[in-house]
Amino acid sequence: MKELILPKFLLAEEPTKPIDREVYIYSPHYLSLVLIIPEDDITLFLNEEKRTKPRKTFTYQDESFELVVLQNNVGLAGGNLSPEITEDEFLNQAWMFWEDYLIWEDSNSDESEISQLN
Repeated sequence: MKELILPKFLLAEEPTKPIDREVYIYSPHYLSLVLIIPEDDITLFLNEEKRTKPRKTFTYQDESFELVVLQNNVGLAGGNLSPEITEDEFLNQAWMFWEDYLIWEDSNSDESEISQLN
């Protein structure tokens, strides 16, 4: 029998929304939700409350991404479901997950944006 292991991060989006929908990373280990904002996404405006949330900017190739912790239970879940970490460490780990996804995406699509997986 195969053992089910809870993933540290999950890629999340609402599939019924338009193609330019928001993309999130959810962490079942820390019960926290991170919004991914690409630098070229000028349609997304954060209200004042969301602008005060923990955030950090990262770069992949020639594009920047801002990661914002919208649902923050890092301090509460740390030590119970996973090791205690800071919000900064959590954002770094979420970035590593997202960067791995971007690398995978780049290696599985061609120049014409057609997936090689189908």
